[in-house]
Amino acid sequence: MRRGVQPTVRGSGRAALLALDLITDFEFPDGPAVRRALRRHAAAICTLLQRARAHRIPVLYVNDNLGAWRSDAPALIAHCLQPRRSGAGLIRPMCPTATDEILLKPRHSAFFGTPLEPLLREHRVDTLLLLGISAESCVWMTACDAHTRGYRLVIPADTMAGASARALRATLTGLQDVLGARVPAHAASLRFDAGRLR
Repeated sequence: MRRGVQPTVRGSGRAALLALDLITDFEFPDGPAVRRALRRHAAAICTLLQRARAHRIPVLYVNDNLGAWRSDAPALIAHCLQPRRSGAGLIRPMCPTATDEILLKPRHSAFFGTPLEPLLREHRVDTLLLLGISAESCVWMTACDAHTRGYRLVIPADTMAGASARALRATLTGLQDVLGARVPAHAASLRFDAGRLR
């Protein structure tokens, strides 16, 4: 059965990993719940980030801008890693490396108000691997926008955190049944080959 718009056949087979909102101070209404959920998924997220880099999959961090708009990702990272921040130790291993790219976004979707789309074209990707927080908002809205643009979606369940287990389950169902995304239970099951996702 067809599930809405089908992915565009681009032919490159190349993938990119979008790390959504991992750099945060958790100072939002559901912050404590999301922090606890992220802690449970931290090992899988860190492992997937490392594997993607090792297999030449571009890693793009797309993050909410916190506070006044400065277009200053290093300042954002420094803010979230301050020792007094309750989640600083949790997010430190998930921070971007020198080879990663960082975009700041004004709203939920990674595509809204950012140069993500031309950057993905430059990388010649047709498959997006998504991970991050929060599953029911920023991950979901980014996946919807990616779907309408014809990208194939792969979103491992153990690399997403949300405000509640119920919200996560509902999001996983929508990703599969509405967007036709591939949603493996474990990121460890994914196989890479020279910038491509098998």
